[in-house]
Amino acid sequence: MRKIDKSQILSKNYEEWLNNLGEEHPKYNSSNNKYYNDIKMSLLYCQKGLCAYSEELLCDLELIKKENWNEEKYITNLKKQDLVNGDLEHFDESLKDKQAWLWNNLFFAQGDINRKVKCSKAVQLILKPDSKEYDPYKYLEFDYKKNIFSANKNLTDNEKDDVECMISTLGLNRNGFKRRREIHRLIKSFEFELELEEPIEYITSWKMTLKQLKEEKTNA
Repeated sequence: MRKIDKSQILSKNYEEWLNNLGEEHPKYNSSNNKYYNDIKMSLLYCQKGLCAYSEELLCDLELIKKENWNEEKYITNLKKQDLVNGDLEHFDESLKDKQAWLWNNLFFAQGDINRKVKCSKAVQLILKPDSKEYDPYKYLEFDYKKNIFSANKNLTDNEKDDVECMISTLGLNRNGFKRRREIHRLIKSFEFELELEEPIEYITSWKMTLKQLKEEKTNA
């Protein structure tokens, strides 16, 4: 799960609306909200088209280029249902009742992770991907042979417990067959000494894998 920079909101109409809401927001009404697509696509721009948690690609990268926005809003037509896969996701569900549209609490996530894995579970900030303190290489390890993320062995016992809890809550090892297939393809390129391309999804797991492969090659 990569670190996400959400400092820029491209949909200025949503940003202005949010700043004028005050402490209590209108009830969450999903895609019925007039700013839903603006929020969704602004998040996907920040997330580089990936699920905030699993790093699965959720849309064509052409859809998140800056020319899809004018000075106020997202202007590209998204009427086809298959253009973007996923859900607007509230990191801390306890804020949803009164601050449903808070930018700092929103991410865009793969649908099954949002609806079947994370749901309304309590969260801990240790793996909030846009927090200043979050660093995937400090908190996570990836075992490419087992295709799983786990807590970094250098953490304290309490930190390890918190990280393992959040790995489960955020579904970091959900739908791993797609990640396994992509990582396996990249490993083959490394083994045959082909030019290594920069993958467009599962970035963190691949970077951790590549580091391990280079270390294994050096120590062989």
